[in-house]
Amino acid sequence: MNTIKRITGITAGTILLAGSVLSGCQSGGTKPSSHAVQPEGKPEKLVWYVRSSEPKNSQAVLNKANERIQEKINATLEMKFINPGDYDSKMQLVMSSGEAYDLAFTSAWANSYVNNVNRGAYIPLDAMIENYPGLKAMMRKEIWDAVKINGKMYGMPNNQIMASQDGIWFKKDIAEKHGINLKTIKSMEDLTQALQTVKDKEPGIIPVREGTTSFSFKRSGTIIEDLFVVNAATWKVEDGVKLQADTFKTFRGWYQKGFFPQDVATLKDELSLIKAGKIFSRYGRQKPGADAELKAAYGFEVVNIPTGQPIIQRSGALSTLTAISSTSKHPELAMKLLDLINTDKELINLLSFGIEGQDYTKLTDNRIEPKPGGYSLPAWMIGNVFNSYLLPGQPDDVWEQTKKLNETALVDPLISFSFDRKNVENEMARLVAIHKEFKPILDNGLDDIDKIIKQREDKLKAAGYDKVAQELKAQIDTWRKTQQ
Repeated sequence: MNTIKRITGITAGTILLAGSVLSGCQSGGTKPSSHAVQPEGKPEKLVWYVRSSEPKNSQAVLNKANERIQEKINATLEMKFINPGDYDSKMQLVMSSGEAYDLAFTSAWANSYVNNVNRGAYIPLDAMIENYPGLKAMMRKEIWDAVKINGKMYGMPNNQIMASQDGIWFKKDIAEKHGINLKTIKSMEDLTQALQTVKDKEPGIIPVREGTTSFSFKRSGTIIEDLFVVNAATWKVEDGVKLQADTFKTFRGWYQKGFFPQDVATLKDELSLIKAGKIFSRYGRQKPGADAELKAAYGFEVVNIPTGQPIIQRSGALSTLTAISSTSKHPELAMKLLDLINTDKELINLLSFGIEGQDYTKLTDNRIEPKPGGYSLPAWMIGNVFNSYLLPGQPDDVWEQTKKLNETALVDPLISFSFDRKNVENEMARLVAIHKEFKPILDNGLDDIDKIIKQREDKLKAAGYDKVAQELKAQIDTWRKTQQ
């Protein structure tokens, strides 16, 4: 199996309106569960693998956190931090070795949730979650359905923004300096004109970091396996690249005009260029408070412009998960910890921001100022962000805005569909490799688009594209019958 990646096209007629399924659902912080136990005997230690470099002051923070964890559920926590660049490979070694551990960060984009479930790395959580009604009620039914594989849930979604909305951020000072009205950008033609202005008037500035079809303002269906597009109006399985040929031709024009970095397809350190103010625009996921987050990260003001509508899709549900290992010696206790960290405001803020006075200054009851070089671990990586403190620049109602977006966003019609690759595993491996070969060329317009699309199409067909497309269509048809 594998996951639906993101929507590049969908029309209002093919989407389930979120409002019709929200009655009775809750979002955000809930009261701590009644399942905490009084300490009895020696506390058990839980081991949690986290995709992050080890924060400063981590041991002091964990010591303090363990006082609360032991008090609530008679357990202690050891967090094993792994640098993001090494996380996938090291977790593969951990799982291959049969090492006993309890919890791990997993997702659609790192430490592959679907692949790990298929290899038996995680245990199903369905029965245990039923014992935590407050935990289950934090998210709408579609989110829980989206994380199911063969009808079972193997991961706890970290409660955060679930709606995805494509867009672009722009450096505010450059746009204002040259009178670029970013709010009027509604098409690729408008975007090209803005980038051309920067190219002409700011020779030391790179107009755009790279190409992506998320810029296209055009929606045609749900992308599956990065290769296929399925439109719920027709249920046809089509080649996503061919549907986006015009967008790639626009990128070819951008490349020829010098809008991209010279090493656009191989650039490793984009952050240094961005922080130095050398890049005017880049893809940016749209969400409440994004402007403040980017200003804090980059040191300058940005303007975010959406290129698509907010949609809840499977990739959003699988973007940040915590799973319980099949080698865990204390799975029930691990589930109690997940409940605690998702419902206990003090604990999530302690593990996210550290200790008051040491790692941050508290400005109000719900807003802090992090200290330079202090402890920091993103709340979205471990639990419920709606219980976390506000940071400088974030609106007072950022979590209310985010909850509203989650509750009102449109829903991908294929959110609960998962493609089972076992009948076409070899063909899929070849297709994915071919797709990766051609993707940077198409995304960044490095060669003639018609020629490259034809070369890609020929390779895909020889590698079994038609067989996989037929298998995918058959599985979708079977899945549709279960939705009626």
